[in-house]
Amino acid sequence: MHFLVAWDIKTRSEYLKLNNQLKGCLKGYSWVRPLKNIYIVKVDSMEDRKLIRTSLNGVAKENGKKINILIGPLMEGGSYGGWLPMLLWDKIKKRT
Repeated sequence: MHFLVAWDIKTRSEYLKLNNQLKGCLKGYSWVRPLKNIYIVKVDSMEDRKLIRTSLNGVAKENGKKINILIGPLMEGGSYGGWLPMLLWDKIKKRT
């Protein structure tokens, strides 16, 4: 199972700090970043997704209106399309 998460950090001065906090919410999970702030995260259960969602939302709430986050639904299987380097497609396939 996997899901997609994307975020946008509106403040450049705190970008690195906030991005690291958000990425920290994915620690311990297998993920790939095919685009700058879009992640495909492999999880074992709906509970894992809920834990990650809660952590990401916590970072956003602590930082006012500096962060927007979009979390996709949990998926089993499925395929992505687009134009990416072959190495990224291999990494995506490992997680989906």
